[in-house]
Amino acid sequence: MLTQHAPVICLLNRRRLDETLHSWALTRLPGTVFTDYTAHPEVLARDLIHEAAHNWLNDALAAHDVRLPGDVTFFSPWRGTNRPVFGFLHACWAFSLTALYARQARRSASGAVVPFLDAYLRQQQSQVADATDSLANALSYVSASVIRERISRVVGDVVGAA
Repeated sequence: MLTQHAPVICLLNRRRLDETLHSWALTRLPGTVFTDYTAHPEVLARDLIHEAAHNWLNDALAAHDVRLPGDVTFFSPWRGTNRPVFGFLHACWAFSLTALYARQARRSASGAVVPFLDAYLRQQQSQVADATDSLANALSYVSASVIRERISRVVGDVVGAA
């Protein structure tokens, strides 16, 4: 996913683990990720996966000509507010992938990044679980079964392991 959907990485501000990290991708610059970073490559990888996931989903929706309604919303635990189907699905997908990554990365990590990844994983498992009640309804607006099934499977892997 990273080589195809995050090949250009723009490192912004170096941060400590206890500081908020910001990252984003723009549809106008496909495959480009802007991100803060820490001294821990595991955290950079997590944020790159998150942004690559957004880029992948944008590409998948476009490739399957999926049109999502702008007037239908679902509560997003990540933002604490209702979001359109597009934003809600993006959050479910991207945060689920980073949770799966954090679960795997913490096994080989060491030092201060281990409790950081543990806390991140617990937070994402909780938020993904909070979103699952609305997920099937949100996915009903996605006309491509391959996308629906992939998002469902990944979210299920996160919630099933909580």
